[in-house]
Amino acid sequence: MKNNPPQILATTTILTIVLSPNCLASNLVSWTISGPGTTNGQQLAANEWQLDYTFEPAGFSTQTWTVQAIAPADGDYTFDWDYNGFHAFFEVTAFLNTFNPGTTLYSAGPQNCCTTPSAGFDQSGRFTFSNISAGGTFGFTMGGSNFDSSNILQGTLTLNQVTVPEPSSILSLLALGTLGAASTLKRQLKSSKSSEKETTKVS
Repeated sequence: MKNNPPQILATTTILTIVLSPNCLASNLVSWTISGPGTTNGQQLAANEWQLDYTFEPAGFSTQTWTVQAIAPADGDYTFDWDYNGFHAFFEVTAFLNTFNPGTTLYSAGPQNCCTTPSAGFDQSGRFTFSNISAGGTFGFTMGGSNFDSSNILQGTLTLNQVTVPEPSSILSLLALGTLGAASTLKRQLKSSKSSEKETTKVS
């Protein structure tokens, strides 16, 4: 019965396809939100989170909320973000920044009724946190202020993780699998050649 070396390589390919998504899923980040008033963090899907705040009365100074995550692996983390909210009508400001690294994504105001961010705002975009080390903390700060009699600050940040760093353990596993397949293939080819020589001698 003849050996079938290509089957080994096919098995290695299947290993890559089946294992990688499951292991990569472990590198999806989890978010928390902290700050004044009422806050809530909700996971909408495996790679999507919604972070909310409500503060009333908020006072007449700038208020800040922090949304952060801990990197499960080294690499780049890219997110589609949407920041919307209502900070009342008079002398309204709103902002969204990142940290590690620090970048301003949105900054507006003060504005009065009804130029955004007064009477509500909705901004979106994409941002990549580059070269984050495993265990490192990164995230966003958001918030704003007003001088309105309706002294409320309300906002929602929705984050959708676009890229997932590939863990080194998967690369090692696949490398070992490939080396193992190559070694087995070499032995099978050697065995096949030996069998052919024996058959030639007998003939």
